[in-house]
Amino acid sequence: MAKSRTNKFIDTIDECLTNGVNNGIFQVSLENETFNGRNVTIDGKSVVNFGSCSYLGLEVDERLKQGAIDATIRYGTQYSSSRLFSACNLYDEVEDLFSKIFGHPSILAATTTLTHLGALPILVQDDDLIILDHQVHGSVQLAVQVVKARGTKVEMIKHNNMNMLEDLIKENPNKYNKIWYMADGLYSMYGDFAPLKEITALLEKYGNFHVYIDDAHGMSWAGKHGSGYVLGQMPLHPKMVMSTSLAKGFGTGGGVTVIPDKEMRRKIVTCGSSYTFSGPVQPPMIGASIASAKIHLSDEIYTLQKNLSERIELTRSIIDQYELPLVLPSASPIFYIGLGLPRVGYNMVKRLLSEGFYTNIGIFPGVPVKCCGLRLAVTNGQTKEDIKNVLDAFHHHFPKVLEEEGQTVEDISNNFNLPFEETKKRYSIVNEAKTENIFDIQHETTIHNIDKELWDELLGDNGTFDWEGCRFIEETFRDNPEPENNWNLHYLIIRDIDKKPILATFFSELLCKDDMIAPAGMSQQIEEIRRTDKYYLTSKVVMMGTLLSVGDHLYIDKNCPDWKVAVTQMIRVMNEVKQKCDGISLQIRDIDSNDTEMRDFLLSEGLIKMEMPDTHILMNSKWSNEKEYMDTLKTKARWHFRRNIIDKKHLYKVNVITGGTKSVTNDQLASWQNLYLNVKQKSFNINTYALPQKYFTAILDHPNWEIIELRLDPQYNNNDEERLISVAFCYKSTKNNYSIMAVGLDYKYLLSHECYRNGLYQAVYRTNLLNCDKLYLGMDAAIEKRKFGVQVIPKSVYVQAGDNFNMELIGAIYGKSVGEKKSLV
Repeated sequence: MAKSRTNKFIDTIDECLTNGVNNGIFQVSLENETFNGRNVTIDGKSVVNFGSCSYLGLEVDERLKQGAIDATIRYGTQYSSSRLFSACNLYDEVEDLFSKIFGHPSILAATTTLTHLGALPILVQDDDLIILDHQVHGSVQLAVQVVKARGTKVEMIKHNNMNMLEDLIKENPNKYNKIWYMADGLYSMYGDFAPLKEITALLEKYGNFHVYIDDAHGMSWAGKHGSGYVLGQMPLHPKMVMSTSLAKGFGTGGGVTVIPDKEMRRKIVTCGSSYTFSGPVQPPMIGASIASAKIHLSDEIYTLQKNLSERIELTRSIIDQYELPLVLPSASPIFYIGLGLPRVGYNMVKRLLSEGFYTNIGIFPGVPVKCCGLRLAVTNGQTKEDIKNVLDAFHHHFPKVLEEEGQTVEDISNNFNLPFEETKKRYSIVNEAKTENIFDIQHETTIHNIDKELWDELLGDNGTFDWEGCRFIEETFRDNPEPENNWNLHYLIIRDIDKKPILATFFSELLCKDDMIAPAGMSQQIEEIRRTDKYYLTSKVVMMGTLLSVGDHLYIDKNCPDWKVAVTQMIRVMNEVKQKCDGISLQIRDIDSNDTEMRDFLLSEGLIKMEMPDTHILMNSKWSNEKEYMDTLKTKARWHFRRNIIDKKHLYKVNVITGGTKSVTNDQLASWQNLYLNVKQKSFNINTYALPQKYFTAILDHPNWEIIELRLDPQYNNNDEERLISVAFCYKSTKNNYSIMAVGLDYKYLLSHECYRNGLYQAVYRTNLLNCDKLYLGMDAAIEKRKFGVQVIPKSVYVQAGDNFNMELIGAIYGKSVGEKKSLV
């Protein structure tokens, strides 16, 4: 059974994170018998822990431990009832303490995720609008999906983009009851803050603007009584609700919702699913939380905050001293030092572990795939000497890692789109000499500069892009009025020192719909918006092949020992083109999904794998008669062939028009295009812009193209007209392969006359008649194509995007199955 797009995206995340597991970076099992807040034991070695988010080190405080023990002795390990019915009286005590810490009514839940799930469906009404910061924590986005299912409108803005936020507010002045902006106080990956001054100004400016802010990583280490970063910068606004986590700086577990309205607090406790249906926080954890809350309400909290502040200042000063590529400098205890490709991050983490430091990296989907970095969390559990030592080790290994991985600071700068000028000066690593010595790289922007015989030898047998096929694409997709129909093609041949080609491919710069391989239901929703905003969620990409090519676009001689180095050079060239054309992503497509060697290599180069619809190729294309062809089919397929093909053949007159051989009327051209648009407007599994009008005239000038028409025989049409009801646009390559590139149908005859199936068969028949070796039937409509005995080849596209925003926007607003954001913290 074919996988859904949701499952395929889960597979994408699985492969990226499993790659980290296999490199010993994730899912590390600690071997400690006890924890002291500073050291962890990995593979028998005690190392300093820089992977904990317990910023104040309270998790090992004896008072918290004793609070848990006392509550366990008094109340047992659990009180198993939802709060709707009854609750342990420790709840009253701890929530009273929280109200003193935060200065407002507070509600305790078992986890931060449950605080969101309990509060948001009560706070947000169906006629409200939700606006998400695109880096807001995944737990908030999860709760928003519950509200969205009721019909609440959801939008998304780029991270901390207040102009974009205000534009959305101004666009909807009276359309919604309330407009809710949802953000983090401190973002858990890069360690940057929400722009609270600007948010406060918008709260004052717009009466229906409200804010829901998650300050999970700001708790305890900042603010009066450790109330957090947000409340340390501003009072709780009457139109603001704040949530926070007790599992970070607070040192226990659970989540808290802070609400300025007592009546709303009552309603959330009464109606919120986390309190009516979920189990409570258990007595031991409440006991520990009471102990921690009492510390927070004492002057000791300011000593703990001061100790952490000194460590933060020390960390920042050493990073500045060594001029390391700190991505977003701030005063938070989270420091994100840019490394770029995942393999660079893996290398650094392993080196630091060998030096005695356990550290974490940020990786997709928490950050864009080429924005891997060392995520250093500073806590009171570490000594100042620990901090100095880990940064000394990073400084020592940084140039060694870059050299070993063939990267430079310039590469990191390009990946993050940040200058890092001082870092470049200090760590000037040059890695180009080796590749210049072993490769001859030919990069052209027209097929006319490529030797025809050589190109067809390397790629002419792989699909629809022999030399003539590329010439056709160049001529057809230029000088068109629509920007989506103007493509710039690039041709790349990499030779070894003996001038022998070891890699050849072609790629294009073009406008592409961001939902091209999203689930059809999502694309249908997005297309409704494109009725009035044609280029909504459309981006410039650099794509291997084109949107009008099928087959294997990449020739590699894997007998050459340097073939992987050649692929890195291909990626480098494609990235250079992407930068020049302001593209947002690089796509290496139509790679065999079963090629694990290529998969592992491309993942290490900072690309993510996404499954494409399967490709279908008919290999047994030569037969003497229909019976011989039928005998190659499976039993059910033979029944289908007799019933839907042989029994319907008499209904049609088949007309084959070869490019350059016949004149075609304007009415006939218009009929082809209309039938094609019938199909295009219903096809969302591969969502692209429609082929331009120029395509339908250009194929007539190229002898490699054929048009197969199916017209109803007048005697079966109740009139004298040979009605055109099916058309297939096919390409015959120089290397003797045949391909269906597009089809058109009159859907009135789809079921009664089986016009689509018969159109496919005529392509099969034509392939046999021309004595071609293979028939490429393209993607989509898999069920129908398999009935013709095709070979199904799973294909993947490897993507490297500089920004996940559009992908996450599609996932958050139109469904969760594409771009579903999962925070790693």
